[in-house]
Amino acid sequence: MTLAGCATTQQEAARLQLNSARIRTAEQRTVVHSAGSAVHVSAVSLLSSPGAHTFVVTVHNQRSSAVTDLPISVGVSIRGHRRVDLNAHSSEELSYFDAHLPRIAAGSSLTWVYTTSSKLPSRAHPFALVGAQPSPAASAGATAPAIAARVTGTQAGRRGAALLEVTLRNGSTIPQYQMPVYAVAQRGGRVVAAGELIVPHLGSRKTLPVRVPVRGSLSDARIKIAALPAIVH
Repeated sequence: MTLAGCATTQQEAARLQLNSARIRTAEQRTVVHSAGSAVHVSAVSLLSSPGAHTFVVTVHNQRSSAVTDLPISVGVSIRGHRRVDLNAHSSEELSYFDAHLPRIAAGSSLTWVYTTSSKLPSRAHPFALVGAQPSPAASAGATAPAIAARVTGTQAGRRGAALLEVTLRNGSTIPQYQMPVYAVAQRGGRVVAAGELIVPHLGSRKTLPVRVPVRGSLSDARIKIAALPAIVH
């Protein structure tokens, strides 16, 4: 399917079925016990702020084709022995991408963000593991719609979080469901702030203003915002 033209009834039904399957998957525990070979974790950062901890994980797709919906586990290990998984289960309905990666193009990298209010033990080291099998099974497609994301302002938020005002633009005819938006701020090559937001729906050819909660210091930082397509067909 190209990005132009009208969707058929079957195509729209398939999109809704995938969205429903992701919601059902999010209701179950997701734990990765061993890493797959397709996606390599190249960096893991853990930002701590009052009442929250934010994982910033950079992964690289080593395959010659795109991958999508791979499970990811993040947490901390204590003295290299005991492992504590922090994103295994969520009570929120739209939490699928709290434990799964969106589409990663062939040979490309992606920075994924997850924030938890769980308390962490002292002297704990962060880890991230990406599994081998997508869940649910989903086609990554040869191409994906590009979603434009532009930061238009910043506001003070609650509990120490800033709110990035972001304008999203879906220039394609493919509507998006449960679309993840990630914000990462760097200063001197180091991650100093990050946040994420799940957009329940962004219609085809539509523009939507959103606010992305970000924790950390944005002062003199370079902000990168990415809206990743959740639906590619």
